[in-house]
Amino acid sequence: MVHRSEQIQTEPDALRATEGEREALHVFQSEWPDVSASLESEDGALIARMLSDLEYVDDVRVHVSGDAKSGWRVGVCLADRVGTLSLVSGLCTSAGLDIVRADTFSVVMDAQAARPSPNRLQTRGQRGSSRARLRQPLGARQSPRECAIMLFDLVARAGSQPDLQAFEAELRLLTKQVWSGRREDARSFVIDRFADALRDSEQNAEAHMPVSISTETTAHESHTLLTINSIDTPGFLFAFSNALSSLRVNVARSMVRTEGRHVRDVFWLAQPSGGKIESESQLRQVRAAAALIKRFIHLLPSTPDPGQALRQFNSLTSQILGRPGWAADLRGLESPGVLETLAEMMGASRFLWEDFLKVQRENLFPLLLDAGALDYCPSKSEIRAVAPSGMGDGKPYGERVRALNELKDREMFRADLRYITGRSDLRSFGAELTTLAEVLVEEAFALGMESARERFGAARRADGAECGWAIFALGKFGGRDMGFGSDIELLFVYESEGETDGRQRAQTSTWFEVAIREFLRALETRQQGIFEVDMRLRPYGSNGPLASSLAAFEHYYGANGDARQFERLALVRARAVAGDERIAARVMRVQESFVYSAAPLDLGNIRHLRGRQADELVGRGALNAKLSAGGLVDIEYCIQAWQIARGRDDPSLRLANTLDAVDALRRAGHLSEDVAAGISESYVFLRELIDALRVVRGSAKDLDIPPAGSREFRYLAHRMGVSPPSRLQESISAHMERSRRVWDRLPAGRGVTRMDDDSGRG
Repeated sequence: MVHRSEQIQTEPDALRATEGEREALHVFQSEWPDVSASLESEDGALIARMLSDLEYVDDVRVHVSGDAKSGWRVGVCLADRVGTLSLVSGLCTSAGLDIVRADTFSVVMDAQAARPSPNRLQTRGQRGSSRARLRQPLGARQSPRECAIMLFDLVARAGSQPDLQAFEAELRLLTKQVWSGRREDARSFVIDRFADALRDSEQNAEAHMPVSISTETTAHESHTLLTINSIDTPGFLFAFSNALSSLRVNVARSMVRTEGRHVRDVFWLAQPSGGKIESESQLRQVRAAAALIKRFIHLLPSTPDPGQALRQFNSLTSQILGRPGWAADLRGLESPGVLETLAEMMGASRFLWEDFLKVQRENLFPLLLDAGALDYCPSKSEIRAVAPSGMGDGKPYGERVRALNELKDREMFRADLRYITGRSDLRSFGAELTTLAEVLVEEAFALGMESARERFGAARRADGAECGWAIFALGKFGGRDMGFGSDIELLFVYESEGETDGRQRAQTSTWFEVAIREFLRALETRQQGIFEVDMRLRPYGSNGPLASSLAAFEHYYGANGDARQFERLALVRARAVAGDERIAARVMRVQESFVYSAAPLDLGNIRHLRGRQADELVGRGALNAKLSAGGLVDIEYCIQAWQIARGRDDPSLRLANTLDAVDALRRAGHLSEDVAAGISESYVFLRELIDALRVVRGSAKDLDIPPAGSREFRYLAHRMGVSPPSRLQESISAHMERSRRVWDRLPAGRGVTRMDDDSGRG
């Protein structure tokens, strides 16, 4: 360990030192003469012994002294490769060890003759492969051979109980993985362990932290010095050494000195081919990367999934640092508000991050850098103003389709980020997504109609007048209550059958089929269920036409029609979103006549269908937040049943939004104050749980709750702001029990007029 106090002779005891140890120490002293003069004798002897003992590329020499009370001194020596410092420092943090002092050196030794070894190492390949190769002697592939020497003073982090023997065993295993071609496996292992350590850290994850960074090109003969003074940030060495490799910068030496909460890091940097870094532009790169990473790592403990955030941040910095003009991006990211948003996004949603990075980075990056833009929710007219319909008829069709999907991606990204970062709540998030979806439906159907007109001319009724049409929203889209990953449920209705007026004639029904198919193609969906158009609730479902004439719609939902019980529930949330107001009004009269007819709702049939849903759509042993008994649909179906039972006599109950309907039923006296409050509370909880699952997984379909105690469940609890995770498990049980019990008080005809019991209160 380097000490600043007395200088002690470093030559090992001649009686004990071997020739190899004396030679190794001589090489070290030649490379680092300024360090050698201040080494304590035991450190010099340790360096010599570890260097001389290193024979093979996957060898590791570890020396540990001290104890948990006073701290440990740990020496590590291994063959140097890109990422070595990151691997060892990350493993220290993940083992619950804080680095109080550290000195690391790269040492170039002369190549030695290859020596055979009886030891064998299994090669990378299929599991259980019997193929093997002789271990490679150090120097067989490199001439000269490069070694890394690392000396640490370590203490146990508060609340941790480090196992130094396990640390050494894991380091040996990881080194073998690196040298057998499995570097990413080793890195992934360290990140996962590192993330667990950060999550349990008591570090204050404030966004603004003092940090001073300087570079010096004249203080050392062959290296550029980078000095960082800041608050101690566990894991900084791990992340920063990764970033330096992306900048094509070599770390020949590093030094860490910690006093209380403050730390001073010094790095001796060089070009890959040797020599100082003297270009001012490259020095700016290094300083900017250091500042960005220092602040970002400080935020990691506050993210739902620190490991995921770190992986994704590494991907971002690698992409940015490899691009021309990266400096402006890094300067923008240094803003505390931007970094908070970035860390939250990366640690919350793998899907949202991958969508941003891989698909729309150029389009979405300016939005991410503009924290003020995320504080603002655009109105419908403002979204329309930048929609493709304003591009003019001269723009190619494909260009307008692309512009429509860029608008969708950008505004979805804005809404999702606003929700993830707490800038909007559940209800405002639902309204924001619904407004966007309404504009997208209008714009996409305009493109679909344009395509149909080019083929067939205008769609006309039998009397020659142009055929009217209207589009209706169902489900959460109809209730203006969309969430992360909601689909867009639609019905299309046109006025009447007729013929088109183009050179190529077709039935009006064919014209609408073509227009709707083009509409479906225009709205691209990259992830299943994420803003995906769903038309399965149209008359006759997937077996029916994409659009219904008014006459066909009236017949299907008429007294002698083929509509089924569950469709009566579904149409409670029907709402016109585009088209001819006259057609929309006629359809909504049919909807009200069907939904709020005098015929009693067949509750036995509804309960049977609900039971089948839970049995057939949920995996064995799984608990689904939406479909299992006590899931979200129990509340939705129950409230819709109450609306149907009482809405015939009370039009004030005919509302598409579930929470609005609960409040209306309370005001009308059908639900007691306690029951209404309990149902609303459980509905909001289950919606937030579903949104959290979709955010974490990036899947609209996988709503199974992870097992309590699992890593994924802990991240879910963190995402929902619940601590400890056991509290989330208790809340899930209580709210799902309340949701299940609402079925016990469903209104049977006019027999039950009020729900007073709030059993299963959450």
